[in-house]
Order: sequence, then structure tokens, then C-alpha cells
Amino acid sequence: MLEKILMLIGLIAVDITMIIGLIIYLFKSKKFSGRYVDVKEAPLYINNTLKDKTKRDIIRVLKKEKKYLTLIAKEIGESVAKTKYHLEELEKIGIIGSMKLTREKFFLLTKKGEWCLKAIYLYYPKNNFEKIINSLKIGKLKWDKKIL
Repeated sequence: MLEKILMLIGLIAVDITMIIGLIIYLFKSKKFSGRYVDVKEAPLYINNTLKDKTKRDIIRVLKKEKKYLTLIAKEIGESVAKTKYHLEELEKIGIIGSMKLTREKFFLLTKKGEWCLKAIYLYYPKNNFEKIINSLKIGKLKWDKKIL
């Protein structure tokens, strides 16, 4: 009887160790942001844009609401000048749009930007957990030529 209890405790300990190892693996950062990936479904200019970490960070920041320049720069941890340069580049391509409500210019994602956000989630995840969840949520990614 005592042997069975000890064996059961041993099996439970092994299971707990495996679960903890899995959790650590899922939330461990794999430095996905430092690698370059070709998004097969996108045109070349979109591919080149998404390879830049600062531009990806800007697109991620604009996912929920429109924001102004200094707030975007603060959230991504870059200087205002560098952020402004990247915002202008993204606006030229059509990934983001802008509107001037007061003295400050607000930036927001366009439909092309929303597609790029999905591509970022699939191809440039922050960790393994985000990669798995986003691949289940988004599924297959197709470039819609109507977006152009």
C-alpha cells in the first residue's frame, strides 16, 4: 500500500514538472522580433516594411485606437523624431492613415494596416504562446488585392 502511494506521488511530481516545463516553454521569448521572415502572401514592399522592428511596434500600438505621435513614441520606447520618420513611411505605403483633429495629428490603422497586424501576429510573435494562439485565431492569411 505504501509503495503504491509513493509511486503515485512520484508520478504526480513528474506530471507537475512536465507541466511547469511546458508553461516555461510557452512564455519564453524566442527573440522572434530579431529575425526576418518573408510573408509569402504579401507584396515585396509590405515584406520590406514588416522586417523593420520599429514599424512592427508602431502597427501593434495602433491596433486598438488612434493615437498621436508623442504617445506612440513613448509606448514603443523610441525618440519622437525616429517615430515620426517611421510613421511617415507607413503613411506613404498606406498601412496607416492620419487625421488632424486639433493641433496634434492622430494616426490610425487602415484596412491594409489591419492585414499587416495579422501578418505580424503570425510571422513575428512575441513568444511561443502568442504564436500558437494567433495561428489558431487567424488561420490562413491571404493577401486581398482589393486592399491595394
